[in-house]
Amino acid sequence: MLNIYVGPAVGNVISLHAAEGHTAQVLQQHHLPRWRKGGITGAVMQCADWNTIAMLVGEARRSEGEITFCRTRADYENRPEGSTGLFLSVEGYEEFAGNFEALHLLAELGITAFTFTHNAQNKLCTGAGDRYEGGFTHLGKATLQALEQLPIMVDLVHTSRASFWDALDIYGGDLFVSHSNANAVCEHPRNLTDDQIRAVAERNGVIGINSYRGYVAADPYKATLSDLLDHALHMVELVGPRHVALGCDFWEGPMEVLDATMASVDPDGSHGLSGSLYATGPEGFEDIGKLGKVVAGLAERGLSQDDIDLITGGSYLALLDRRSA
Repeated sequence: MLNIYVGPAVGNVISLHAAEGHTAQVLQQHHLPRWRKGGITGAVMQCADWNTIAMLVGEARRSEGEITFCRTRADYENRPEGSTGLFLSVEGYEEFAGNFEALHLLAELGITAFTFTHNAQNKLCTGAGDRYEGGFTHLGKATLQALEQLPIMVDLVHTSRASFWDALDIYGGDLFVSHSNANAVCEHPRNLTDDQIRAVAERNGVIGINSYRGYVAADPYKATLSDLLDHALHMVELVGPRHVALGCDFWEGPMEVLDATMASVDPDGSHGLSGSLYATGPEGFEDIGKLGKVVAGLAERGLSQDDIDLITGGSYLALLDRRSA
């Protein structure tokens, strides 16, 4: 089973590498036990700079086969028995913004996807948390055009509505939204409208459902597993299971690191982020080790095993295959 967004865990990796040095095995010691308990056999981690990419590749190489660094579907499917596949994507709006030569190196390294914002305006576009819609800048539009020539997926998560529609006008490839929910189920700027969901599907794209409580229910402190399943079923009914995946967003690290991270990305609370909301998932799905409850819930809601196989990895791997071809 694939979780296509374990991005927040990277904060724990960075923190413990700073404390323990370059031989730290943070994923192996702190994260793999939970992931395996939840049935995860592959995960996508997001990096914001070269150093973090190097940390994660190094951890995979030192793991004695417990973690396999994956660039393609074939790498994942041919990994050693019992090994967890690790894919990497990048947050492209800081260190990589405007560095078009770096995009080619990222492609050679097997980076799977490129995001453009973390809810806020930057050099590339406006984000979902901005008070005005905006859209893509000239630099952002040039980046979209460059990525269309490379085997790196465009991930439109965190973008404003205007940026999302700008991207569709400029970029002609398959679309990807790694961790967002349905606005029709829980109204929030980070969630996708039905028109956006249909647009992703029409471009052969995939959307990962997000476990962050603030995007699951109108009252995030009362969010439940059932509410999250409502998002998944809404998307399945709207566009079919081959456009839906698991993008379950859990912190998985020390709260003191989380509080500092939230303060840096959402200092005034205007983006709707909260460390306390990240500390645990919806009731019934409090941590990633309970991911199996999502699968069981999908079955209880009437989805077939074939449908569930798509949502738990098949849809993402097919998208990755098409982009890598």
